[in-house]
Amino acid sequence: MDLVARAGPLQQIENVLFMSLRPSSHADSILKRGHRVNRLTDVGPRELSGRPGLVETPVGGACESSRTGAALVEQLVPTHADAGHVRFGDGVVFHVRSGEVDRGKNECTCGQPEPIFQITRYREAVPQLQLSLTDACNMGCTYCSFRDRVHADGKPVTMPLETARRAIDFYGRQVVGAGAGYGRIDFGLAGETMLVRHLHDQVQRLIEDGLDTSDVAIVWSGPNVTNATLSMSDELAATLGAPQDISLDGPRDVHDRVRFYTNDRGGTYDDVRSVLDRVLQRHPDMGVSAVLTAYCTDFARIFSHLFDEIGARNIYMKPVNARHDVDYALNAETLPAFQEGYRTLVEHILSHPPQGILDRLLALSPEDYFMRFVYRVKDRTVQTYRCGAGKSGAYVDTNGNIYACAHFIGKSGWHIGHVDTGFDEEKRRHFTEMTVDTRPACQGCYARYVCGGGCHYQAVLANNDISRPDEVKCELIRFLTRLAVRLVTTLQQVHPQVLAALPTPYGLDPGLATAPAETAYRPTGRLRVSDTPVTPAPVALDHAGRVRGALPPEAPLGLTSRMRDGRLTLDVNGAALDTVEAIRVWLQPYGEGRLTLGDLSVRGPSNSGWLLRLTRHGAEWLDTPGERFRRVPHPEESWTLASDVLLDFGTASARAIIDVRALVDGGTPPGIGAPSLGVNVLVDLRSGGTLLLARYEPFVDLPVDADGFLELAGPEADALAGGGAGWPDGLLPLGRWTGLQPNVC
Repeated sequence: MDLVARAGPLQQIENVLFMSLRPSSHADSILKRGHRVNRLTDVGPRELSGRPGLVETPVGGACESSRTGAALVEQLVPTHADAGHVRFGDGVVFHVRSGEVDRGKNECTCGQPEPIFQITRYREAVPQLQLSLTDACNMGCTYCSFRDRVHADGKPVTMPLETARRAIDFYGRQVVGAGAGYGRIDFGLAGETMLVRHLHDQVQRLIEDGLDTSDVAIVWSGPNVTNATLSMSDELAATLGAPQDISLDGPRDVHDRVRFYTNDRGGTYDDVRSVLDRVLQRHPDMGVSAVLTAYCTDFARIFSHLFDEIGARNIYMKPVNARHDVDYALNAETLPAFQEGYRTLVEHILSHPPQGILDRLLALSPEDYFMRFVYRVKDRTVQTYRCGAGKSGAYVDTNGNIYACAHFIGKSGWHIGHVDTGFDEEKRRHFTEMTVDTRPACQGCYARYVCGGGCHYQAVLANNDISRPDEVKCELIRFLTRLAVRLVTTLQQVHPQVLAALPTPYGLDPGLATAPAETAYRPTGRLRVSDTPVTPAPVALDHAGRVRGALPPEAPLGLTSRMRDGRLTLDVNGAALDTVEAIRVWLQPYGEGRLTLGDLSVRGPSNSGWLLRLTRHGAEWLDTPGERFRRVPHPEESWTLASDVLLDFGTASARAIIDVRALVDGGTPPGIGAPSLGVNVLVDLRSGGTLLLARYEPFVDLPVDADGFLELAGPEADALAGGGAGWPDGLLPLGRWTGLQPNVC
């Protein structure tokens, strides 16, 4: 089986946090990459592949956008690049330490080193246990690295249940540890886990028994990636869903060249496609992963097939990990073709009108190998570590050996412990002490804080040494960093509304820059009683700075709010209301012992607090999941009629009255002080985008005991009042917080 599965949507903080507020059909949508899917509108665009609800964005206005793409490509070569700055011919400067991208007209923005550059301990939100339940696979993929390890070191093909039990016990003791809030246990990846689906329920029982007395609050578990060829019946296809991934490497000729059945039984494209089409009908956000090889570097063609023909809206493409001496590898000879492939992919995306550009950027997962650099540049993220390899989580083979990451599973000589004896701390230290500022090969590289130091496994394939990154891959990463900078600046100049609509991480009070993950979270934004005796001006929900996943509506839409006698009244008014599918109101208790900074990475409207959905058909409360042990894929959401909410949803106005005091009083156990309450209003458009009261924070403070009309205050409100749509002053991007680090494969 290939190893294209993403290291963990839970771990990817910069992804999860800016996705956590979007609408979802799954109770644990926080786990998903979560991308926008076009819904049919009155305009009537063509349906994709006969799948109702998915539409192809019409291609138009391509000439101007094509010129934009060509101009971007011409500006890729820098005039100067060193460890501190990259300068381009048109005056654009990328500041390596501050992460700022500007025209170089002001003083350098890097300043003194921030705490984020001085992290000495890696910690992620959701430590992972990877149980490689089987090494067996029904496919013989060209680039599979596990096939030669099946019988290595005398290990069995299938993991004995007793080994799984001991691995879970080890995970509870040493990986999760005391006080950990969340855990994730995957059933894969070295073989095809669906070959042993009969073991899944037994392993789940071992998980629940083994972690029953641990401090972990929630554990997600199950198979997270499959080749789909063992799920072709309708009954089995129905068991697949988000956040799982299905592997499809592109069009039939591309896919079948590298992904085929064992024993000369031919390619797998048709079988995978038959399953994928059915799964995407039910789960449009199902992950679709593609390995990129030198056999086909027309990445625009691969992406177009997945986006336009398959209808995938959660696409992850990544260059193959391989030795340099194989003909499908990224190596010195094929590097120019890989670079050209990414360049033409960006040109292809920019050849569409603004809505088409946005749709395609959103369809690429933030964990996609190129898009991760785009978001890190856009959001000024700092990666002092490449990933969690050897530092967090445990990846266990059928023999009980522990490895640094999933890529290493079963590779002789590279285990870093055993489930019976724990980690070999001396071996582990080689991983834990490596940052981009301590590795000589990284210290002078301008892409170091965007990259994090390169894949340790690929370093072994290229140099047999985790401390020496693969220089060919490094050259590709430097190219992709420059391409990301140029794409961001092009969007800033030509399509600012597209850039504004892309997902954004949360921001924190800068005073929390070094706060540990256990610190209680408090928003900086708040609703406060208005000083004016008359109704204050409504919050402009149609402002570009409040729109995510769509271009701003052409008509206005405003929100006014009022508190009286513990009841919150919300009024949404404007001509754009006829483009609204639903209005969601998220109410989240917070305060000491209720919500921490670490919780932000996994808790959101779909699994925390109270979520109210308002439509023309009525009001409903989400049945928030309360189970401690949760299976993958996620179950469908369920909703209960909100008979306690007064709702009037008309053609140009909608009013809801919510008794928030009753919610707080009813949800507070005896003897515990009443919490503070946060609120966010999320207006879901039929086009698939969302308008938010608070975009750069999960919610704003709601004064439950206030009496009067409310107005929005705080850094985000100040920024939007000044006409801006970019990052607000007074908020620290979460990617520059020291408390937790992301883990991306």
